[in-house]
Amino acid sequence: MNHPVRRPLVYAHRGARADEPENTLRSYRRALAQGADGIELDIRVTSDGHLVVIHDKTVDRTTDGTGPVAEFTLAELQALDAGEGERIPTFDEAMAVCGDVVQIEIKALESVQVLAERERHTPLPEPVMLTSFNRTAVEEAARLLPHIPRGLITHHPGPDMIKDALDLKATWVCPELKPELTRELVDACHEAGIQVDAWPTKERDHLLRWIEIGADAVTTDFPGRIAEWLTPDAAVSPEA
Repeated sequence: MNHPVRRPLVYAHRGARADEPENTLRSYRRALAQGADGIELDIRVTSDGHLVVIHDKTVDRTTDGTGPVAEFTLAELQALDAGEGERIPTFDEAMAVCGDVVQIEIKALESVQVLAERERHTPLPEPVMLTSFNRTAVEEAARLLPHIPRGLITHHPGPDMIKDALDLKATWVCPELKPELTRELVDACHEAGIQVDAWPTKERDHLLRWIEIGADAVTTDFPGRIAEWLTPDAAVSPEA
């Protein structure tokens, strides 16, 4: 008789990105309504020093505007249409909707300093994690916000990933789906005191693989499909 498989922590990647305009309040609300445990979002800084939530360096792909995010004032950014009439949210607006379980990806190095200044009067909730592909950003987060857990995002899972995380005093790694991401590697992470958030999770086989190798969390564009993918008769995929 088959039994339901364990459900890892589920981060909704830029919200319910498959169903709503990414990194908008509408997308976050939809993801949480679909059962996501938390939200993954991206931060940058406007020309007048405000933290905003947008993935790309420019506004071209996700809004009706053009140009680098860093060259817009907050008012100019929020005059743009980010899809379905949504605006680019400020970080404070996003946090008010997303709750406590939030993975904050640092897209612009200067955002760490602004976040640290915000922390003095509006502390981040304890479940929050700061992540980045950029080692310098993780180092800066460790220097300015040492009490906030940090994660290193990487396209290259392997022993060096663990060494890099330990060097950066990161307690999470966020590795991409690659053949090198095995149960043995995840076990080595756990032995080193590091948790694993695996991505992408675009289909059932991805999710079941993460469960088999012992990942602690997954990041997905499809939070509304996680329950369906965890049905009792789902067979766990063999390791690649």
